Amino acid sequence: MSGDSKIGLQAVGGIVRAAAPRKIAGDAAAPAHAPTVVRTSPEPLPAPHLIGLAGEIADRGPPVDVSRVAALRTAIANGSYSPDPARIADAMVAFYRPGAA
Repeated sequence: MSGDSKIGLQAVGGIVRAAAPRKIAGDAAAPAHAPTVVRTSPEPLPAPHLIGLAGEIADRGPPVDVSRVAALRTAIANGSYSPDPARIADAMVAFYRPGAA
């Protein structure tokens, strides 16, 4: 069966292509299908760009207001923190459905 090696998936240059289906006697009405392309290897990541981006993000510092966190911890510890449930609910709705609140 020398021609059977071209049936099924074939790897060509890192891309897998489905070979054209073979015609079977008595199956003349079978529709022809377009070849399917499946990527086997992703494009190489631009490592220098990603390293630079990671450095920029690290230089920005944490996205946390450290003084606000300290004030909240102090208020919780001494019992003076009183959250507003309606305000929290409004903020949650606004976060998940912008424009709803």
